[in-house]
Amino acid sequence: MVKKEDIIGTWLLVERGTDDPGDAEASLARYGDDPKGLLIISKEGWMNAAICWGGRPGLTGDPAWHTDAPDSERLRAFDTYISYGGRWTLKDNVFRTDVEFALNPSWVGGSQVRGMETLPDNGLKLTLSRAWPDGKVMNAWVRWKRVKDEG
Repeated sequence: MVKKEDIIGTWLLVERGTDDPGDAEASLARYGDDPKGLLIISKEGWMNAAICWGGRPGLTGDPAWHTDAPDSERLRAFDTYISYGGRWTLKDNVFRTDVEFALNPSWVGGSQVRGMETLPDNGLKLTLSRAWPDGKVMNAWVRWKRVKDEG
């Protein structure tokens, strides 16, 4: 059974995967073969997660702004990045986030639910099970490693 004290901290993405070859292809197209990610789980009950395509190209135009980049570049930036955060709970190896902010505004006010397990290498694995509109269930997972204290 995963305990709260086992998951508090900062985590870096190791890898992501899925049990569906079709989804694996879509995931590769969306996040590339070297995705980057950060997960922060605080003892105060807040979390924030971000995953993106590693080495994404910058937007054209003024780097201080994104508004002068072409719509196609901004859409590509949106489609290769996911981020959300909010209050979290853990019960029976189920990690639930009540989303308070997200790149996708449709997630705000809802919940993101993941199965959670600690791994023998002290890593963390979160699994998302979701039914597609055709009823087929896919299981995608993300494996994380704890960031070591540099101080």
